[in-house]
Amino acid sequence: MPYISVAVIVIFIYIVFFKPKKGDSIFPKNSKQKYQTIDDEFNAKRKEKQQNIDRILEKINEKGVASLTPQEKALLDEYSNTQ
Repeated sequence: MPYISVAVIVIFIYIVFFKPKKGDSIFPKNSKQKYQTIDDEFNAKRKEKQQNIDRILEKINEKGVASLTPQEKALLDEYSNTQ
C-alpha cells in the first residue's frame, strides 16, 4: 500500500510541475530544427526564391539588364527554366 501512495504522489508532482502547459511548443526554444513540417520548409524556400527574383527584377527595372552580375543572370536563367 505505501508504494501506491508514493506512486500517486510522484504522478501528481509530475503533472503539476513538469507537464508542458497549453500553447507551449513541442520543440524546445533552442532547437536546431528550423521547420516543423515539410510544407513549412517548402514554403520558406519558395518565399526565399520569390524574394530573390523580386530583387533581381527591381534591379533590372532601376538600372537595366546590363547591371546584373553573372551570378544574378545565371540565377534568373535557372528560375526561368524551372517554371
